[in-house]
Amino acid sequence: MSQSDLEAKLAKIEATLGLDPFQEATLAQINVYPVKSITGIQMSSSWVEKQGLSFDRRFMVADINGRMITAREHHQMVRIKAALTANGLVLTYPESQPLHLRFDDFEREDVDCQVWNDNFPAYSTTEEANQWFSFILGKKAQLLFSGEQSNRQREKIQTNVSFADGYPLLLISQGSLDELNRRGTKQHVMAQFRPNIVVSDTEAFAEDTWKRFRIGEVEFEVVKPCMRCVLTTVNPKTAMRSEQNEPLNTLSKFRADETGGIFFGQNVIAKNEGMIRAGDVVEILETKEKEHYADTSQDVVQVEPVKKITISIDGNVFEGDNQSTLLEQAEKAGVPVANSCRSGFCGTCKMTLESGKVDQPDMPALFPGEIDEGKVLACCCVPKSDVELVS
Repeated sequence: MSQSDLEAKLAKIEATLGLDPFQEATLAQINVYPVKSITGIQMSSSWVEKQGLSFDRRFMVADINGRMITAREHHQMVRIKAALTANGLVLTYPESQPLHLRFDDFEREDVDCQVWNDNFPAYSTTEEANQWFSFILGKKAQLLFSGEQSNRQREKIQTNVSFADGYPLLLISQGSLDELNRRGTKQHVMAQFRPNIVVSDTEAFAEDTWKRFRIGEVEFEVVKPCMRCVLTTVNPKTAMRSEQNEPLNTLSKFRADETGGIFFGQNVIAKNEGMIRAGDVVEILETKEKEHYADTSQDVVQVEPVKKITISIDGNVFEGDNQSTLLEQAEKAGVPVANSCRSGFCGTCKMTLESGKVDQPDMPALFPGEIDEGKVLACCCVPKSDVELVS
């Protein structure tokens, strides 16, 4: 086979995978989020560690029991901004005085904390920080520090991780965001998806085909697609949630798997430590086959008319409708419902349907057979008739 034939065959294979063999991807953004769930900081360069980018999610807000508190339920956290200093960081919030954190002032007392199902020790910071976050959240909270080296070991990926949800790094291409905006009725910004690494000069979802790649001194491995949650629907400037549930509504039409999970971006781990810089070339070392998502964006959708219904939760009765989730309607009516992730992952809002009908998608927090047993998730089920539920 001639050289030209080989090149043509390679081009055909890479085109099938969604790659342009003559196009070099570029590192466009490096983002760190010093405190889990707050606004990110765009860096011109960063040192990459196995546990993630330096300064990325080394702090987390937790309740008095050490359980994580995030912007999923407290949207106002996305309005907190951070600035790194030589000996710590400064946090600002529109309705509060700045909080100056110095590493030397930290108490560093051991605190048992929890991120999803991971339990591990972290460290206390200062009482001033605890009070500052308690004021913003309207509930007693504490600010925890992971330490220079996180104690959270994740056997699944054979490395330690900071306070990130599950993986050290998140990668998204600008082309993927452009494709989402092309398909939707609203324009979204990259900050809604909170990536650490943003690459440019690629086709939409080219990152779906990457298995291994190198940026600067660091080799990375793509582990799995990132399942998206309600936080993507929160405006990073106003902290208001989209009434149309965007971008999840649009993404569900072309980036959802058979279980209803919605994916945008790729979870990544670093294979070694080193420096990366904005503008670096992204060298693709190994590719993989793309995940398949059915495209239903052209399907005709029958709009269900609004119907008033009666909802009963643990004996609390209120009027609702057949359009919004059970959790949203309960909160609007002032009926307390335990919740955390608000996207069907954690199971905190699981209830038993005693009577009536709901539209309950098959979500990760529902175990096999539980839907048949009447188990529902308040955060993602929609009542379709008068319903009675118990928690």
